[in-house]
Amino acid sequence: MLNCPAKSKSLYMLVALVFLIVLTSSVAALSLALFLMQLPLAVITVWLLSKKDHRSAKLYLVIFLTSMLFVFLVYEANISRYGSPYYIVGSDDLNFENEGRMIADSGMYNPSEIVESGIIGRLHNAPFFSLFISVLMRLSEVFDGYSTFLPRIANVYFLLWVCMILEYLLRRYANFTDYKVYVTIALFALTPNIQYINSHVFRDTLNLLQIFATIALFDKVVDRNRSTKKLVYLGVLGLLLYMTYYTRKPSLLFSVVICILILFSKMRINKKYVLLLAVPILMFIGLLSAADINYYVDTYTRYVLSIAGDGLSRHVFLQPSLPFGIILRAFYALISPFPDFFSLFGEPDRFLYDLVIFLIYIGVVVQIIGIPFILKKALRMDWLSIAFLVWFLAVIATTFTFRHVILYYPFLVAVGVDGFLTSRKETRAYALLASSLAGCSLSIMYLALKHLF
Repeated sequence: MLNCPAKSKSLYMLVALVFLIVLTSSVAALSLALFLMQLPLAVITVWLLSKKDHRSAKLYLVIFLTSMLFVFLVYEANISRYGSPYYIVGSDDLNFENEGRMIADSGMYNPSEIVESGIIGRLHNAPFFSLFISVLMRLSEVFDGYSTFLPRIANVYFLLWVCMILEYLLRRYANFTDYKVYVTIALFALTPNIQYINSHVFRDTLNLLQIFATIALFDKVVDRNRSTKKLVYLGVLGLLLYMTYYTRKPSLLFSVVICILILFSKMRINKKYVLLLAVPILMFIGLLSAADINYYVDTYTRYVLSIAGDGLSRHVFLQPSLPFGIILRAFYALISPFPDFFSLFGEPDRFLYDLVIFLIYIGVVVQIIGIPFILKKALRMDWLSIAFLVWFLAVIATTFTFRHVILYYPFLVAVGVDGFLTSRKETRAYALLASSLAGCSLSIMYLALKHLF
């Protein structure tokens, strides 16, 4: 009997584990359509993982399994809390599925035609995602029908692919070591808040994948190596830009910023000339104005205020964005959703829901403790810190809702990890002590104001 090489055995094990997860998740959802949808996604994922080293592949498998479990946990948690699998009984997630049904019944496949027809509203800003849902519905009806698990589990694969592109960018432009990359990918993808967002029928994970894929394709197109594949890259890039435009128009600007930074890097502009970056940043601000910035600021500010109640966020978002409102928003983004552990596990029938919120709060605690290291790296004004700052400020100044955290979170984690690992042990200890004490003080003040007054 022939002995298989160790690498071949690892690949066979990888394939077996991925398809075992695919089968198990499909059986758990009682959906043949889900199983068949996952097959091409799983094949692509296995192919991508086969190019990774053993350590990376194991990390991505952990993320894959955790994401699958989180999808089912959030589904059951929402049912136990609201009697419905959708966020707060149904928000954008339920709307996307309803719109998907209308598009499926109409037989349309062109996003611009869908908008012009008015079946989901002539001012709709995400027809492509609704179209994506409608395609899943049409395909699933050939078998056992549509399940809300289809887009949720598709998000699991999209998140993995986002991580792989992030890994590529961090190695190529931030000069991250293997260890820094592993820690960054793990912290980003396994953060409970990111998993929570990823487990709903939201467009944010797909949109983040579109942004990152645009950046990766642009990098290939402007690469100095001559390649006949560049025409293919350009064609795919054009199609991707079209889909992104009809998914979330302002997100194209996120891609533009990183693409400009990539050009600056390829031009080998010295760090001391970083002030030249003011030009593309000003261009970015101008493009935001052209993209009806005031509409997004006003619309999302009103939305956040409508759901804020009398909490801390209401006081933050009542402030004008400039000059001090943006500072308050930045601080609020770094500490939200602010943990309130005392409000959890008071009702037995809400146990699963409170468990999810508890996990999210743990992630926020880690984030708060890491603030000194985030700020340390963010002030260096290198490729990574500028990428983070522009994306972070763009989100908190415009479309600031809990879901949009996922757009800047990859770079937030990266700057935090880099800031931590490049600090001396003594500095780390002092910074961790200071941030822990500050976090505890804020918690006492917040909880006292909320529960005693």
